[in-house]
Amino acid sequence: MKNFVRIFALLFVVVTNASASTYVGFGNYIPSEDDTYGILSALTPRIVAVRMGETIIFEPSISFNYSYYSQKLDGAGPVDTFDISSNYFGFTVKALYPVIKSQSLTFYGFAGLGFASTTEKTIYQQTFGGITKGDYDKESSFGFILPLGAGLQLSLSKYVSLAFDYESGISYQKISGEEKRGNTVTDLGSASQFDFLLTNQVLRFILFFGVN
Repeated sequence: MKNFVRIFALLFVVVTNASASTYVGFGNYIPSEDDTYGILSALTPRIVAVRMGETIIFEPSISFNYSYYSQKLDGAGPVDTFDISSNYFGFTVKALYPVIKSQSLTFYGFAGLGFASTTEKTIYQQTFGGITKGDYDKESSFGFILPLGAGLQLSLSKYVSLAFDYESGISYQKISGEEKRGNTVTDLGSASQFDFLLTNQVLRFILFFGVN
């Protein structure tokens, strides 16, 4: 708890001494990369972003997510116990162009460039049905993103504002698989996926701290 308070104290010092129109924010996507707990997962901050500039606003942001799930079924018959860990990391730079701008509200369009990497690994903890304890299935992906969209930033106070982005775009993703059975690790090959424009719409929200 002390570390949490120190982080926000440091953030307050930074934003109150920053130049006007500089913001540091935390947020997430809906739907979130992790939907384990539904809306609670979506409300968990997993994006760190900085906005700076007036005529054109530049926003570098880092997205991350890690989740761990353990499945344990006890009773008669085979026990299919396994652990699943997954992680996501992305980095994006956006250029936002304010279309309408007032003291309390900014409506903007944006475009950008970024990349993302994901990994999900299932490790089996029991021996059953041809599976040996320690065997695993693993899927990894890496891809590039060209986000396009529009959004608005609403000032809640002199130092706090809330932004909502409706984001679509173009993305390319290469997915590869791997499995381990006994002492043998097998490469399952790879496949590519290309999404164009309105196939991947998402809503992003970020609570920004900065100087209006």
